[in-house]
Amino acid sequence: MLATLKIEPFTARLKDGTEVTIREATLQDASELMQSIRKYLSESEYQVMEQDEFSHLMSKGREWINAFIEEDNSLLLIAEVDGKIVGNLDITGGSRKRLRHNGLIGIGVLKQCHSQGLGSMLLQAGIDWAKDNPYLERLWMQIVDGNKEAIGLYKKLGFVEEGRQKNFIKTGEGTYADNIIMALVL
Repeated sequence: MLATLKIEPFTARLKDGTEVTIREATLQDASELMQSIRKYLSESEYQVMEQDEFSHLMSKGREWINAFIEEDNSLLLIAEVDGKIVGNLDITGGSRKRLRHNGLIGIGVLKQCHSQGLGSMLLQAGIDWAKDNPYLERLWMQIVDGNKEAIGLYKKLGFVEEGRQKNFIKTGEGTYADNIIMALVL
């Protein structure tokens, strides 16, 4: 195992002028991060997990964060405004030898920060980190079809659609959405 590649905390301004700090998550962030993720789930129709399904994971926040801290090909970033978590990005590197070069991206941003550039900041920080990571060669993600704002952001940062799973996500009784797979070769 290599020494863990770190990201130095940095501050930036959102489009509305709000100052945001982006840094790696620590074990002390567990409770607040879990609450923020729970809120993302309640605010977005484009999540594949529903809020009530997340409840049993709330107690495992420290374990979840620790998994990112321990893996050299994984990263968990948080974004804070006035000391409160408003977004996060995770890159989960493959654990099997033949998949170790892949990093699956997850991202969440509170509705109050949508369309303010926070998603771009988090994603760009993750991409920059991944480019310096000796294990990762590609990043990928899954997006619910219809999430045009997210798809536009990912395309802007170089991700391309690699595939589509038809009717993969059940959005209601008898209604479905495609699962879009996008990737970026580093």
